Amino acid sequence: MTLSPKPGLFSVRHSLFIRLVLAFWVVSILGIVTVALLAGRASRDEFGRFVNSIRYQGLIDNLAAYYDEHEGFEGAEMFFEDTQLLAETDTREFLVVDPAGKILLANSTNLLPGMPSPDLIRFGYPIQAEGQVVAYLIPVRPPRSPDQLGTKNIQRINLNLVIGVLIATLIALFVGGVIARNIIQPLRELDSAARAIAQGDLEKQVSVSTIDEIGRLATSFNRMIVSLKLSRDQRRKMIADIAHELRNPLSIIMGNAEALSEGVLPATPEALAIIYDESRHLSRLVEDLRTLSLSESGELRLELSLVAPEDILQRCATAYAVRAAEHGIELQVAGARGLAEYPLDMERILQVLANLVDNSLKHTPAGGSIVLGAGQHADGGLILTVSDDGPGISAEDLPWVFDRFYRGKAAPGRIMDGSGLGLAISRSLVELHCGEIRVESSPGKGTRFLVHLPAARV
Repeated sequence: MTLSPKPGLFSVRHSLFIRLVLAFWVVSILGIVTVALLAGRASRDEFGRFVNSIRYQGLIDNLAAYYDEHEGFEGAEMFFEDTQLLAETDTREFLVVDPAGKILLANSTNLLPGMPSPDLIRFGYPIQAEGQVVAYLIPVRPPRSPDQLGTKNIQRINLNLVIGVLIATLIALFVGGVIARNIIQPLRELDSAARAIAQGDLEKQVSVSTIDEIGRLATSFNRMIVSLKLSRDQRRKMIADIAHELRNPLSIIMGNAEALSEGVLPATPEALAIIYDESRHLSRLVEDLRTLSLSESGELRLELSLVAPEDILQRCATAYAVRAAEHGIELQVAGARGLAEYPLDMERILQVLANLVDNSLKHTPAGGSIVLGAGQHADGGLILTVSDDGPGISAEDLPWVFDRFYRGKAAPGRIMDGSGLGLAISRSLVELHCGEIRVESSPGKGTRFLVHLPAARV
C-alpha cells in the first residue's frame, strides 16, 4: 500500500516553494554578508587612512616647507622629534623616500637595509613642492589605537552596515517569495491538470504565460492532452466501428444457424455457403485488425530483400487479372521496366498494392482500366502508383480515405464488401517502410494512389 504524505511539517519541509524561498534567501544573505564584511573592512581601512592623513598633515606641511627652503630633507629629523613629543602612548616611526623609492630620511630603529617594499610605498602620503611630488612620507608603524572620534565613526559605519544587512534580508525574502511563487504557480497548474487526467478528465488545459522552460513544458503538456483526447476519441470510434462491422455477419450466421437447427431452413449447400462466406468475412476482419494493430504498435517486423519493382507489379497484376476480366476492366503494368532493385518487404508491399487494386476494382466501372506503374523519385527513392479512370473521389471524402472503416460509393452494379480496413492497413505498412502514401483524385477524372518509398537505407 502506498502512503500519501501527511499535511503539516512533512509537506512544508518538502514544499518546493519553501525550498526555493530558502535557497534565494541563503544565497542573498551570503552575498550581503560577504559584501558587508568587505565594505566594513574597506571602510575601516579608508577611514583610518583618512584620520592618519589628517594627523600627519602638519608633519607633511613642515617637511614640504623645509624642502622649499633648503631644497632637500637633510637636517629635517627635528620634525620627527616634535611628532614623538605629541604622541601620548605610541612611538611612531617614519620614512621619507623619493618617487623612485630611495630613502631620504628615517627615524625607524628597525629599518632593514635596501629599498622599501612597493606595498609599503603605495601607502605613503605625498609631499609636494611647487605643485610636484618630491617625496612620500611613510608611517612604518602607525598608531595602534585610533582616537575617540575615529572609533565612533567606525562604530557608526558598522551600525549602518548591520541595518543595511537586515533591510536587504527582508527584501531578499520578499523578492524570493515573489519569484518562487511565479515559478511554482505554473507547476501547481500542471499538477492539478495531471491529477485531472489521472481521473479521466481530458478537458483541462494549462495556461501558458511564459516562453521559458516552464512555458514550453506547459505547451507540451497541452499538446499531450490534445493527443490523449484524439486517441481516446479514435479508440471509441474504432470500437463502435468494429462492433458495427461484427454485428451484421454475426447476425447472419446466428440467424441461419438457428433456422437450420430448428428445421425452418433446409440444410442445403446454398444455406451452408452463406454461413461459410460470413465466417470468412469475420476471419478477414479479425486478421485485418490484427495486422493493423501490429503495424501501428511497431511490433510488425519487416523482412527486407532486394526486389525489382517490375516483378512486384507483375505479381500483383497476375493475382487480380481474373477478377478484373470478370468485371470487364483492363489491368496493366506500365513504366516499371529497367528500374533498379529496391530493399523492401515484398509480401507487405504486395499487400499494399493488393489493397489499392482491390479498392480501384470496387470503384471502376466496366470498360475502365487500372494501371500499375513505378518510377524513381527525385530523392533517389521509389514511386509505386495505382491509377484508375473511375468516377473519382469528392473533395469532402478525400481527407478520410485512409481512415479505418471508410467506404466510398461503389461503381454501379458492384457490391461493397471487405472490412473497410484495406487503405488504413496500406498506409500503416508504407509508414513502417518509412515511406508515404497519398491519393490524387477529382470527380469524373479518376483516382491515383502514390506510394513513395525513400532512398534505400544502408
